[in-house]
Amino acid sequence: MSDWEEDWDNGDSKATSKPYNKRNNAKDNSISNRSDESGRHRSSENRAPIRYPQAGEKRSNGQRHKHSEKIEVPSDLVGMLIGRGGANIQRIQNDYNVRVDLDKESGTATINGNTEQNVKDAYNDIEHHLNNGPGSRYNSKDGSSGHQSNAIYNFQLKGRNNKPGDTDDIEMDPSGVIDWEALNKKAKKERAARWSKLPELRKDFYNEDPEVANLTPREVARLREENNNITVSRVFQQENVSENIPNPVWKFEQCFSAYPDLLEEIYKQDFRKPSPIQSQAWPILLKGEDMIGIAQTGTGKTLAFLLPAMIHTEYQLTPRSQRKGPNVLVLAPTRELALQIEKEVNKYSFRGMKAVCVYGGGNRREQISVVKGGVEIIICTPGRLNDLIEAEVIDVTSITYLILDEADRMLDMGFEPQIRKVLLDIRPDRQTVMTSATWPPGVRRLAQSYMSNPIQVCVGSLDLAATHTVKQVIEIMDDGDKFYKIREFVRNMGKDDKAIVFCGKKTRADDLSSDLTLEGYMCACIHGSREQSDREQAIADITSGHIKLLIATDVASRGLDIEDITHVINFDFPRNIEEYVHRVGRTGRAGRSGTSISFITREDWGVAKELISILEEADQEVPIDLRNMAERFKSMKDRRANESSKFNDRDGNSGSRGYRGGGGAGGRGRRDRY
Repeated sequence: MSDWEEDWDNGDSKATSKPYNKRNNAKDNSISNRSDESGRHRSSENRAPIRYPQAGEKRSNGQRHKHSEKIEVPSDLVGMLIGRGGANIQRIQNDYNVRVDLDKESGTATINGNTEQNVKDAYNDIEHHLNNGPGSRYNSKDGSSGHQSNAIYNFQLKGRNNKPGDTDDIEMDPSGVIDWEALNKKAKKERAARWSKLPELRKDFYNEDPEVANLTPREVARLREENNNITVSRVFQQENVSENIPNPVWKFEQCFSAYPDLLEEIYKQDFRKPSPIQSQAWPILLKGEDMIGIAQTGTGKTLAFLLPAMIHTEYQLTPRSQRKGPNVLVLAPTRELALQIEKEVNKYSFRGMKAVCVYGGGNRREQISVVKGGVEIIICTPGRLNDLIEAEVIDVTSITYLILDEADRMLDMGFEPQIRKVLLDIRPDRQTVMTSATWPPGVRRLAQSYMSNPIQVCVGSLDLAATHTVKQVIEIMDDGDKFYKIREFVRNMGKDDKAIVFCGKKTRADDLSSDLTLEGYMCACIHGSREQSDREQAIADITSGHIKLLIATDVASRGLDIEDITHVINFDFPRNIEEYVHRVGRTGRAGRSGTSISFITREDWGVAKELISILEEADQEVPIDLRNMAERFKSMKDRRANESSKFNDRDGNSGSRGYRGGGGAGGRGRRDRY
């Protein structure tokens, strides 16, 4: 299990159903906050898993019910009635306080309950699902399946108190054909009515400095080129619409002179001038535009969106004391990044604004207490956010400024469903900021769906590249030699050196940490299975200098902003080249230089070609053995493609045996501990 999967297990996925457990025929109770008849929320921790009886089996919990009804269930509709992972039948039992026993042999469902009305309501619910299932007599004649009817049925119900059969809102002719156009118009009208009740939103707080406004196009182009070749454009350009992009700034006063108390906080940090991303992002965000920031880690992206967020929050038309909830929401992929952003927020004291970091693994009760006490800024991971939204602790309808930080990483980790769910619950006229180190198709689709004519600010090239302030060293060796190499490195570390050593697996990180400790070298270890308190302590120790060596998995490849890391060592090369770039970015931060050392084995030959491109782009030395490795991998692929083609020509079907890109012809090969 990867580190991000472990983060989910530790509490970051409560809004997402887990797979159906076939062993005990029960659905894992990760969905919290069902409601009983009184409307009170019932925690999944207090609800025993529901077990569906097998054919001919009776429940034996000793409970008797006063009322019972049976309904025939065709064999081809049993699965639909149960639902994915048992979700549908569990919903019926919870909603109507009944028990449903399925007998597959006789093809019946027995509904047992204490009140006649509950049993009748559950019966109607089940009948509705059966009548609208595939192949039922109520399927629409245009070929649309019963799932569409179910979808529109669920869409039209106005709350959990509606009972099946309350279908007056569904536009359907006698033949069963649904008027989708009418329903879409009605949905659009209802959404507009919902958002019209919210207070008016102000987004433009930018007064352009005359010195900035008077720049000529040539001077603007020169400033952007000098600032690490910034490129700016409306990424989804609309026809006959001017780009109207603000000019960059080069002084803090040009953006924040109207906010002297915030400007004073900036001066306290001893910054000399805005970073490249800040110089262009601040005018855009203060003007109220949606923005996509594409820049490498360690370039000041957090401050680029944070200071405009504070101004946006303070100067809304509705006073802060009269608002019903927070204004700023920051979504981050990992706990470490979320905590890092919270730390950055706390550096700037502006008008008494409060922030809270909400993440799985933290003290849930304490987080809820802080949120209920009143905050302006919420920094969170997607899973815990959805958990607290469903628990009605957080109401995101008050959010007017949304940041999706490290969006590419969140999509890589599988958080897209949670992100889309949150985006639908936030007012559509919000201001949205998205930051990313890369610009993959998934991030582009998300931006196109949920952002309003955004401006993209790209620092450097859109092509994947490692920071040029880091010297990248490649060492090719056998897997069994890695430990001796790392021990030699640690033995020769200087007084001011700090290093992060990245391992591919949690067990590998634990083993390496234990063995180095036994050798007498102080180090800490961080990965997804560690307790949150241990993870935070490890980061605090490496930041303060109490220890000089941190052993980590990719849970630390993003979000760790420790300025004085001098070395990054890839004990195991990462699973993709994007993670390599992010690991390298842990050093060489804040204008400093750093060194990255990567141990490459024969099992890593699948990434050799991409690694060469990264090294050449940064003008680094490329070992001849690495080039040979890339050539051998290409030859292997060509050879197997030819073999597969010949096999297909001979037998008339696909006979490709495939290959393991990262594992060589013999799979993982050596079974050494290191």
